[in-house]
Amino acid sequence: MTTKSGIGDSSSRGFGDRTFWAAAGLTAIFSVWSLVNPTSLTTTLWRWVYKFHGAFSWFTIILPFAFLCICLYVGLGKYGNYKFGGCDARPEFSTFSWLGMLFTAGIGVGLVNFGVAEPMSHYLTSPLGIKGGFDPPQAAQNALNMSMFIWGLTAWSIYTISGLVVGYFTYSRGSKFLPGSPIADGFADKPWSKPLSKVANISAAGAAALTISASIGMGVFQVRNGIEAVTGLKFSGMTFSVVILVALFLIYTAFAILPVGKGMKKLGDANVCIAIGLLLFVFAIGPTRYFMSLIVQTLSGTVLDMIPISMRTFPFIEKKWFNDWPLTTMIWWISWTPFMGVFIARISKGRSLRQFMLASILTPTLFLVAWFSVFGGYGLMDTILGSGKIADYIINNPDDVYLSFIMVLQALPFFKITGVIFILLIVVFLSTTATSAAISLSMITSNGAENAPPLKTLTWSVIMATVAFANVATGTLSGVRAVAVSLAIPYIFFLLLQVSGVMRAMRSDYRKGLMK
Repeated sequence: MTTKSGIGDSSSRGFGDRTFWAAAGLTAIFSVWSLVNPTSLTTTLWRWVYKFHGAFSWFTIILPFAFLCICLYVGLGKYGNYKFGGCDARPEFSTFSWLGMLFTAGIGVGLVNFGVAEPMSHYLTSPLGIKGGFDPPQAAQNALNMSMFIWGLTAWSIYTISGLVVGYFTYSRGSKFLPGSPIADGFADKPWSKPLSKVANISAAGAAALTISASIGMGVFQVRNGIEAVTGLKFSGMTFSVVILVALFLIYTAFAILPVGKGMKKLGDANVCIAIGLLLFVFAIGPTRYFMSLIVQTLSGTVLDMIPISMRTFPFIEKKWFNDWPLTTMIWWISWTPFMGVFIARISKGRSLRQFMLASILTPTLFLVAWFSVFGGYGLMDTILGSGKIADYIINNPDDVYLSFIMVLQALPFFKITGVIFILLIVVFLSTTATSAAISLSMITSNGAENAPPLKTLTWSVIMATVAFANVATGTLSGVRAVAVSLAIPYIFFLLLQVSGVMRAMRSDYRKGLMK
């Protein structure tokens, strides 16, 4: 039997899918390059990225806001009542578990890595911070507003719209769980749609594998930092990092090869509970009234400053911060959309478009307002009114700012307990993201199979761990991160085609009375 996109179903069995071999080959090329000559890789690819920033910064900064507008139009408009799977479809997961999987798969270990470092870096180095001439209180609030612009409404609109395009074609048109399906089926009348959709699938799988591998490598460093901080011991050399990597690999692989309802669901539930527990502890034991005031003000800035920041391109100043933070991070989010779109679609059957759009954008954003206000707010308070140790560390270690989160926990009571919880949170966050990525990669390279084949899931788990080892061996994430961002730049074109394809299909289906 042949699917609508014209690819035979037989390719989903075993390793006959050419998408798998092409994506694995693409991943291998850049992985070997990063291991053999990381300096060449990093220099070459970042040069290309900065050239793109120089020409299209105005486009990159406004694109997420455009996606947010489309999401709100779909969710609040005439399409909002349509359910993934039709009017009789029922959700496979409870709302708590569904939101937990959405949130933890999309945020991952970055929530801990940048919970303190992100606003602190904007405060110290951005043109909206103290370097831009703002007084410390205003610079601090600008830093939190910028952090929420990068991580909040607009960022989650990127993930949400990627889930919409895959989910709609899968559940309304019988397409496969493939990033290329919205292109192949949304433009079925165009001769270029099928070949281009295959290229989209390959580039999506390659970008996703490299992106998550970088996150795994980042997680290894964070777990090591946490263990060193809790135990007071110093683990020099690579052996201990490799042990951590192997342990992480065993954990996320075990959950990845289980059915989604038994593996990913349990990880997502645990992740949310641990993260909320740690947040509430710091909120209660720290300066609670200060945190509460900051949460309210940051929530206001998240909404009111979103449009001004989306239109701000800093044309008359030096662009290093603008290139390295807002622009590169937005493209980094796009590099996550291939696996996030497939995974979000897979777990969202039975959800209406209104519920899907609003819940998957607003719920994570509200949580992140509290998270950055508490953890980032504590770092800013220490900088303006306290010892300044966290700021000094970030200034002196610009390439390794991740320890700043641990420094906040160390400044509060019961660090021996919260330090262990921190390590557990890193492990579970990382495992959740890696699990969802392995499942999605298996589905993409199995001709969009709804249930990921365990053997291929295991294979992608091994590939991601191998690429992460290259990060650990070189001691830097810059090379693989450069690869992920570089591959995500052309994927912007595919994402725009996907969005255009789904809007085209929804208009047609609505006119025909099929969206009920």
